[in-house]
Amino acid sequence: MHGAVESPGPGEVDATYGRHFTLDRPGCQVHCWLTGPDGAPLVTLSHAALVDHTLFVHQLPALTDRYRILTWDIRGHGRSRPLVGPFSVPDAVADLVAVLDELRAERAVMLGHSMGSYVGQEMTFRHPGRVPALIVIDGTCITMDPGRLGRAELRMAAPMMKAWPYGSLKKASVERSAENEDTRAYLRRQFDALTKAEFLKIMDGVDRSIHPEPGYRLPVPALLILGEKDRTGDIARSMPAWAAREPQAEYAVIAGAGHCSNYDQPEQTNDVILTFLRRNLPG
Repeated sequence: MHGAVESPGPGEVDATYGRHFTLDRPGCQVHCWLTGPDGAPLVTLSHAALVDHTLFVHQLPALTDRYRILTWDIRGHGRSRPLVGPFSVPDAVADLVAVLDELRAERAVMLGHSMGSYVGQEMTFRHPGRVPALIVIDGTCITMDPGRLGRAELRMAAPMMKAWPYGSLKKASVERSAENEDTRAYLRRQFDALTKAEFLKIMDGVDRSIHPEPGYRLPVPALLILGEKDRTGDIARSMPAWAAREPQAEYAVIAGAGHCSNYDQPEQTNDVILTFLRRNLPG
């Protein structure tokens, strides 16, 4: 299974993810993989919280014929561990900027799932000139005010998870995040690789990444993808409202998918992504 296979060392090539390279960053060493045709438009795939770059195993075959694909283990995840100090989305964005600079890539499409979409959104907010398009899979808008109830839920999340027995916490997280057993098995393997301290550190950083920006609108074409059966947070309620307020946004619902649309229903998800990319990227 992909989540259990040890990736090659730096400089070596993985048959699925491409050339493996690392970058030393404050607090950790970031691990990355690059594949696809040289000179093709670059698309960065940023994974969800608590997993790693292998979340996109079903997207690589569909994307690499036409696009150059960067996958990476975000700080505190996968091989980009251990992480010294707290986890934050802005720090992850700074890592990604450094990776793009290392590749001499001026621009890259930001494609992210859940927390990975927070990285893509924050990158677009901070560096709009470097992002030609944004793709969000099963994520909330980090620049919208979640409202009084949403703010209260964010404040309560960390103490609730800290008090929750770790086995039960992982089990509940898996069950709420996927509809297919293959996806659940993948998530179990990924979550089991983390200690509870790592789990809580990551989720604390995720909860702190929301920063309402009244009047802000995405400055680039965006694709917002929602799993039909997504039961995490308020994504099912908030994403249609987000799409409606964005003048450059497209909205797609993936039938039969839970929170992990791209793993639960990869063919549907890939078709939507490719259609959007062909319409919004040259080459």
